[in-house]
Amino acid sequence: MKTRFVLCATLACFMSAVGCKQSTPSDPTTSSAPEAVVKDAAAAYMYLYPLVTFGVSYEVLTNVDKPTWETLSAPLNQFMSVRQSRPDNHGVILPSTDTLYTLAWTDVSKEPVVFTTPAIPNVPGKNKKRFMMYEFMDAWTKVYYSNGLQDGLTTKTSFIMVGPDFKGDLPKIPNSIVVHCTTNQSWLIVRTQVEGLDDLNNVHAVQDQYDLRPLSAFGKPFTQPAGTVNPNIALTPGPSPQANALDGEAFLKKAAEWFNKVPFPDEDKAAGMDKLLAQFGIVHGQPFDYASLSLEKKAAMGVAVKAVQHDFEKLAADPASIGNLRGGWLIPDPHLGNYGTDYKLRAGISFVGFGANLPKDGFYPLLVQDSNGKLLDGGKKYTITFPKGQLPPAGAFWSVTNYQEHFLIPGTTKFSVSNWMNPKANADGSTTIYMQPTSPGKDKEINWLPTSPSLAMMTPLMRLYWPSAAALDGSWTPPPAIEVQ
Repeated sequence: MKTRFVLCATLACFMSAVGCKQSTPSDPTTSSAPEAVVKDAAAAYMYLYPLVTFGVSYEVLTNVDKPTWETLSAPLNQFMSVRQSRPDNHGVILPSTDTLYTLAWTDVSKEPVVFTTPAIPNVPGKNKKRFMMYEFMDAWTKVYYSNGLQDGLTTKTSFIMVGPDFKGDLPKIPNSIVVHCTTNQSWLIVRTQVEGLDDLNNVHAVQDQYDLRPLSAFGKPFTQPAGTVNPNIALTPGPSPQANALDGEAFLKKAAEWFNKVPFPDEDKAAGMDKLLAQFGIVHGQPFDYASLSLEKKAAMGVAVKAVQHDFEKLAADPASIGNLRGGWLIPDPHLGNYGTDYKLRAGISFVGFGANLPKDGFYPLLVQDSNGKLLDGGKKYTITFPKGQLPPAGAFWSVTNYQEHFLIPGTTKFSVSNWMNPKANADGSTTIYMQPTSPGKDKEINWLPTSPSLAMMTPLMRLYWPSAAALDGSWTPPPAIEVQ
């Protein structure tokens, strides 16, 4: 099952384009609906699209009897830990080779859930803490809470997740933090740093200590129950393709179902979304009847679905067209993970990838052009040179990972260049990454980012975990990729 999740590697740059290029849907398919109604339908679709994508993902990826990391699946309120990133693992697009994911879909509507982390250990043989980050995302795709090494949390901690309507008393649990979930359903995304294949066993030992259980089972012997499999829920294709394939009727029905499961944010009401959705029969707390909609409204939503999806696909096919480029790099939008009322940005992120974290936790520029404005070619040679003292400013670590057709390049076990590898500096103190299909020489292979001429289009992604202010405020940007003739 191919799941269109980017997680921390969320093509963070589509956001601005979605916000500034999609004021009205393009490709207006012939319809009897007036243009104004189609425009309202497109706005309603973009507002609800992240919620629907979350809902479909939640349903599909918990529809298993036991955790299965190759498909990112686990029963509700249970963890699944990815054990290794490799080219044949297509569960995640743009998979990180620097961190391994531990994921859970949670529901606290019946009782609180407790997520317990071990104390953050040192990386073996090094006098530094392993980077571990905990992200809590609600059904609207807002990151409502995050913590970890980037926030100075290194001790064993129990996060007590309570729902938005929880009013009960909580027991006193040592080293605990109460996390107020903004929706009863959440996606819990845990990242654990890994330093190459030799570090896998160490990371697995950390992952095996992550614990998730109902509050009533805390401090007691507990065995996770087998999950319940609903044969009516399709497991393939992945959840994002399923959400994208919903026509107007199916989309509105799924949207109304999930809209009544979550709180309706006050800021969205103030923005007039209640009136917009009511035009298409969706009223919070009320049953939805698609048959009661006029033919005009049904047709408008059908047109809007196709038009917005078409615009999303154009952006995904040509990310350089967005225009938010600096030296050929698409720079992340500062509002990732906490979108406010920027519904177009939120919808764009949900399309290109799911699980965007807050920029303060992880910052991910994406390279889409060389220094001459040309698309990158896996058969050519490029250099990326950081001047002395200008390596990526990250409190934890940085890396550059290469992808072709969204996945790791087969035929190699070296997928990235990272500061934990201690890349070799040049005589003048600068550091060069060699991005090419053949070795730049034995003495430079630690700085080599292998490519492949068999797959032309490639998308190198830079990751800065725990980025400094210089990265976040734009005073530091990555150097361009220069083609070597």
